[in-house]
Amino acid sequence: MTVPTPPAQPAQPGPLPDLDAPPENVQRGVAFALIVVPLGIVAWDLLWNVGFIASIVAFGVAWGALRLYRIGSNGVFGRSGAIAVAVITVGTLVLAYISGFAVEGVGTYADAVGSSIPEALVDGRFWQIVFQVMFSGSALVSLLLAALFGALGCFTLLRGAFRATA
Repeated sequence: MTVPTPPAQPAQPGPLPDLDAPPENVQRGVAFALIVVPLGIVAWDLLWNVGFIASIVAFGVAWGALRLYRIGSNGVFGRSGAIAVAVITVGTLVLAYISGFAVEGVGTYADAVGSSIPEALVDGRFWQIVFQVMFSGSALVSLLLAALFGALGCFTLLRGAFRATA
């Protein structure tokens, strides 16, 4: 005795694209999202000088970049937008970390060499010292903690952005 097979169901079509929706404007979205870079660096430096490793800044940078990208890209958010927001977030956090060390030491360096702060900021020797300090013993632990808490601060938001594009 053979069991009859049920008739094949026709494939259900996916949602139809909204033909009236404007296309994603990636360049404009990225330009808008880049506004968070200086804001994120300043927020990080303020919290860094108070003594916090600022994972909340990572969340704020990711959230701000995502919102600004959507405003600039005509409200459309695709895979390229998610990648752009992730790159902007990570880049901002790296620049903010370097800036934290620079802000912390620029006054001392300027006094030691007898120059002004703007002159110290363009002095190659100052940046050599900043990077030497950044990758030394206790500062390396601080770097790893900043990376860990930064990742925790923005992981959920960035994961959600990538899932929304799938």
